[in-house]
Amino acid sequence: MGQNVRVSETDAAVRFAHVGPDPHDVPRDGRSGFLMIGTHQVHYLEWGPSAAPLVIALHGGGQTSYMFEELGSTLHGSYHVIAPDLPGHGESTPLEDPMTFTREALTATIPPLLDAFGAAPASFVGASLGGILSLTLAAADPERVHAIALIDVGHKLEADGVRRIVEFLSKHESFGSLEDAADAVAEYAPQRGRVDPTRLRRNLRQREDGRWVWKHNLGRLTAERLGQEDWESSIVDGLDEELARIAVPVLVLRGAASDVLSSDGAAEIAAKLPDARVVEVSNAGHLAAGDNPGTTVDLITSFLHEVMPA
Repeated sequence: MGQNVRVSETDAAVRFAHVGPDPHDVPRDGRSGFLMIGTHQVHYLEWGPSAAPLVIALHGGGQTSYMFEELGSTLHGSYHVIAPDLPGHGESTPLEDPMTFTREALTATIPPLLDAFGAAPASFVGASLGGILSLTLAAADPERVHAIALIDVGHKLEADGVRRIVEFLSKHESFGSLEDAADAVAEYAPQRGRVDPTRLRRNLRQREDGRWVWKHNLGRLTAERLGQEDWESSIVDGLDEELARIAVPVLVLRGAASDVLSSDGAAEIAAKLPDARVVEVSNAGHLAAGDNPGTTVDLITSFLHEVMPA
């Protein structure tokens, strides 16, 4: 005959606290989801109603879609914002073949993403690598792109600044703790201040041995395919010839302290584009969206309201 077992409220709380999977990291005011495009998994963040004007936000190399949390939270009442993890980043399918890490190959993954959401032309926000992909798509498939906001990127990149990025991405094979990773980020971007180590779970995953590794393998891919000496020229090779075909409005944001996009480089790309303007983001380097998120988001929001009223 069975016994009645009394479970205290404390015991029950402990028991139920461990039932089920860990909660997924859902962005503020938004949603997090996955879809399959062919055989590749794509993780994306999403804000706003699906019937609203579409904004596609593409992160930089070595980053993830979570870099756009503040932008998505700001825009969610007026726009439908989709920020995917690019191939080989975040929770999307890794890139194993270094020869697929080209702007053309990466750009080719964007139209199927738009088709998956039944999307009309979208405005693009592209940071660094994401900006290069936005320009490449606008030149190749102009009907897909309504406007572009570039965050610290152009058709000419400063070799020393790009080399510093590649060195940072490949310098640490792994970290003993999230605190160690936060120290490394602070060393690379001292103007930002030390990041909250717990937030780096969005950029790092823990191996079985307890060490933390980046959610990308760009250090190995760039070393195998290009080497540091010609990376900056290879990723933008031919882009300058395509700029004249991009007729949509373009906002060129430059971090005032950027070592990747010079003031001359920003002015030159704006001059090559039929409809472009340059605005500097104060108190920011190449990672302007993280260094000065308030100003960056305000400038992008104003631009979108102008070119694509909600």
